[in-house]
Amino acid sequence: MENIKIAFLQIDIQWGRVRQNLDFIDKYFERSPEADIYLLPETFATGFVTKKNELLKAVDPVNVDLILETLRLWAKKKNAWVGGSLFIQKDDRYRNRFMMFNPQGESKEYDKRHLFGIAGEKDFFQGGSSRKVIEINGWRFLLAVCYDLRFPVWMRQQKVDSKYEYDGILVCANWPESRHNAWEVLLRARAIENQCYITGVNRIGTDGFGSNHIGGSKTIGPLGEDISTAENSTEGWTVSKLESIHLQAVRKRYPFLDDADLFMIK
Repeated sequence: MENIKIAFLQIDIQWGRVRQNLDFIDKYFERSPEADIYLLPETFATGFVTKKNELLKAVDPVNVDLILETLRLWAKKKNAWVGGSLFIQKDDRYRNRFMMFNPQGESKEYDKRHLFGIAGEKDFFQGGSSRKVIEINGWRFLLAVCYDLRFPVWMRQQKVDSKYEYDGILVCANWPESRHNAWEVLLRARAIENQCYITGVNRIGTDGFGSNHIGGSKTIGPLGEDISTAENSTEGWTVSKLESIHLQAVRKRYPFLDDADLFMIK
């Protein structure tokens, strides 16, 4: 497989203002760098709204359709994969869905598995039931959303018959400054233990609850090395190049996962 480029956009998000956020991001796409994958933060079009009236507005079919169609148009325009998460409603529960669109308008989706109990997410959100690995230009990527990053068993690389399950992890997040150190440590740990690249894109700015975010969006390599990092509290694109030769060399020299335990997650 050839090298692949990921561009991630670190931005502030206007609370609950779908069209304004999409218009703002669209201006960044007008001057975006060349890449194979473009990643946006968790709930990039609304912010992490959880009050009843805000949620109802976020999951209104008109807004959801607008967000999905805009993602689809960006993917077509850039001839690349484009993704981020949004809230959707299914039956009487909400889901935090990571959507990835390819240039042909086809999509892959992953529902955030782990719900943030401290914030009461379990009261109105439904967690996902399965992992999602997608293939892009010969690379395989595991999708994850924010709080998932704290659960290594869920994200654990499985190596069966000498084949690695995935080559990289894509994480979209709204991770606050108060726990920023954990964000950096957990990203690095997931890359090292799974012998893969990881890209985490986070928002900046203050949300509707008064929580501040400084970003820290970055890509980390399979040895835990920094590949590229966005400047804290600064909006804009950052580009990472994932190198196939480097990944294969690390796995060949340090075949740690040959000694790992095999298990099933239920």
